Amino acid sequence: MKEIIESLEVTGLSHDGRGITHIDGKTCFVANAVPGDIVTAKISNDERNFLEARLLKIEQPSAERVDPFCDKYNECGGCQLQHLSVSAQRYWKAENFFTELKQKVNTEICEFFDTLISTDRAYRRRARLALEVDKKDKQARFGFRRSQDNRLVDIEHCPVLTDELNQAIQQVRPQLLETASRKTQELTIVAADNGIFGLKENAKQPSYQIQGKQALRLQFPQDGFIQVNAEINQKMLDQAINWLDIQSEHKVIDFFCGVGNFTLPLAQYSQQAIGIEGLDELVQAAQDNAADNGLENGQFAKADLFKDVSHQEWFRGQNYDRILLDPGRLGAAKLCSQLGQLQAEKIVYVSCNAATLIRDIKLLQEQGYQLRKACAMDMFPHTTHLEVMVMLEKGKKPKKQRNKRLESKKRVFKF
Repeated sequence: MKEIIESLEVTGLSHDGRGITHIDGKTCFVANAVPGDIVTAKISNDERNFLEARLLKIEQPSAERVDPFCDKYNECGGCQLQHLSVSAQRYWKAENFFTELKQKVNTEICEFFDTLISTDRAYRRRARLALEVDKKDKQARFGFRRSQDNRLVDIEHCPVLTDELNQAIQQVRPQLLETASRKTQELTIVAADNGIFGLKENAKQPSYQIQGKQALRLQFPQDGFIQVNAEINQKMLDQAINWLDIQSEHKVIDFFCGVGNFTLPLAQYSQQAIGIEGLDELVQAAQDNAADNGLENGQFAKADLFKDVSHQEWFRGQNYDRILLDPGRLGAAKLCSQLGQLQAEKIVYVSCNAATLIRDIKLLQEQGYQLRKACAMDMFPHTTHLEVMVMLEKGKKPKKQRNKRLESKKRVFKF
């Protein structure tokens, strides 16, 4: 095989943002190429089932190829897709997700929904930056890691961060650089509704607002998790509530609930909403948020959701009408293998990792659940990351069993 190949047509985009083409029947991944490009590339890795190549020349650019809007893009590792139009980013990320679903699980009755979108600039309200003196050139830097190596790119302004975060960075950056040393300092910065946190002392507890039946204000730990894109977070909440079709008599359980981002809106629509989380700090924050918002039917408990939970009081012998889960990248295999015991009619699963989601869908389908709806959510524009949501529904039970379930819904327990 030739080392350098000309006139390669790029026809797809991989999950990690590389262009996809084919050479002698093998799939070839070309870094920095986009669908529609005609390129010259140099083979850098020849494996049994695939090739990897380095882009040498763009012979004919794709109509979807655009100029990056950030002057740090070629150095910074924060974004990977600024050279591809936003519409094409959304198309290919969703297309890859839907294709993988169709290949690996039963989607015979699944409805595929348009991607939930937001503004693609100034959308990020939370970020992790580093401060250090570079070991090579001895210069103090504050910013993100480079894409090529582990050195820092000095950041004065980032166009995907909110305006509030950029203004705060510019104000404190000179003082921060004076304190830099060879020992790396990691800073998680957040633009909460009540101020900027993480750059300097702030005595307040950070909080943000979401909308359910009425507005809710949620406090969260300064270094704790919060969805980075406020606009997509609200659209995601609205869609989850819609897909679950919650009625006032329903009992709902929310796994990996954090500070109650889903649980408390669900509580506004249901008879009871129970949130389960693994960290004491988040459980306490969620309980405080329920009390602050006057939602006595929003209750919370701590549990390690990566272990067997069938002995827990909120699980053992209980039935739920609706289930929501929003785990991290590891997914929830152990939990999903047990969820059928709760007899919920509908399950909404939110994920930032399609691979573990698909693994867990298989476990739920083995327990009689059918995949009914799927959607991509562009939580992270200009990156290869994707947030996704699916809804599964259990087949109808015989009338006698369904009546028994209705009676069991009235059971209430205390935490």
